[in-house]
Amino acid sequence: MIYFLTGYIAFEEFILKFLPVSDTIYSYLRFVSEILIYVAFGKLVIYKLHKGIPFVKTAIDLPIIGFYSVVLLSILVNNSPLMGSLYNVRPMARYIVLFYLVANSALSEKRVTTLLRIILGIGIFQLAAGLIQWVGGSPAFDFFLPRESTLGIAGFTKEYRLLELGREIGSIYGTLGDTVIYGIFMILVLIVYLSHVRRLEYLNLLGAAVLFFFIARSYSRAATFAALLAGGAWYYFHHGWKKTLQLVGATVLVFGLLLAVVNPFNLEYINPRKARVGLVGNVTGVFSGSYVRIAQKQRLGALIGHVPTVLVNKPILGYGADQNSTIEGLNMSKRSFLLKILSKSGFKDVYWVAILCFYGVLGLVFFALIFYQLFRAALKLYKRSVSTSFTMARDMISSRLTQRIAIIMLCLVAVTVFLLFFNRTLEYRGYGFYFWLCAGLMFASDRALPTYKPLKITL
Repeated sequence: MIYFLTGYIAFEEFILKFLPVSDTIYSYLRFVSEILIYVAFGKLVIYKLHKGIPFVKTAIDLPIIGFYSVVLLSILVNNSPLMGSLYNVRPMARYIVLFYLVANSALSEKRVTTLLRIILGIGIFQLAAGLIQWVGGSPAFDFFLPRESTLGIAGFTKEYRLLELGREIGSIYGTLGDTVIYGIFMILVLIVYLSHVRRLEYLNLLGAAVLFFFIARSYSRAATFAALLAGGAWYYFHHGWKKTLQLVGATVLVFGLLLAVVNPFNLEYINPRKARVGLVGNVTGVFSGSYVRIAQKQRLGALIGHVPTVLVNKPILGYGADQNSTIEGLNMSKRSFLLKILSKSGFKDVYWVAILCFYGVLGLVFFALIFYQLFRAALKLYKRSVSTSFTMARDMISSRLTQRIAIIMLCLVAVTVFLLFFNRTLEYRGYGFYFWLCAGLMFASDRALPTYKPLKITL
């Protein structure tokens, strides 16, 4: 089941498009992968309880319990609409279940390696699809375009189509149905690829450069900067602070020269959805004065407007899990620092702030603890694998695989924390699924993890 879902999720939009079914059935079929996760997890729980096999203790158990306890408290205290709250909580919760499914599965080193190879294989296919779209133009773009449909459930409307506001001119999206999701998924592929690289040889550098180019081709600026961050994080864990600082200095110098030549601060920002902009200009455009003014009504505005509004009015448990009532509550706050009247569109662009709005400081602390504990567990596993590779030659292959998974999670946590300032990264299928899959693989491959007291139930 895990093999199937790993290969399926990245092609879901493309596969479902060609099924000879109505739009309504098409929309409901998008829940199949989610249902399969719950079914597989349910079977695992029943099997373990029946056989008396203990569950694995992971470093994020308590933060997750704490976070969802705060979610429940916030719903109750704020009297949030139940369906709206479930609709809002569901996108990330489904992959927490996936995490525990993978972490508690008996995965051999061969199976873990196979799953990582599947991700790389998907990445190669996405490169090919992106190249076809880039070279083929409109016919190729239309061929990969997902089916446009609308599904209404319990008063909520969900639109399935490529970017509600359109796409940047010249951008690509592979089979993932969205340029942003394509960009962040390819970051994950880049990290998995780099985890396999041990030396900076020409072919390895070429592979990384090709991946970076296609990430930039998604025209997602956040993804482009995150790709640089991923490369820097990987370089640090292989070469240490000193060489990393030298690399960062060289990168900043080159970028500074590009910024001075291509897009000085006094130039007006050009929206790549309205006019063709080069890859370099698309990235450097965010440093123009006009973009900063625009950002004050968007992501920057969320940081300097939403945050003080929550802290003054609803600091502990926020406004509740329902997005619509939270937006209404923010707009009607007694003491407001908002820079504009909020609407549903774009509310979760700064996901860290959205978590604060929904669940207050308490929810934000537990949410941050999840990433802190993931990073800490990955770092501990990485150090142990490095030590093992030097002291036990016979376990060299095993320690290298463990080291790969630890490096993957270290880089993914760093990248995800950054990306959550720009979009709801973990709620996207094309990223959230694979992030929690890799997190589960890290714990599944750690044979030194303690377990809970076994409980056997006879059926």
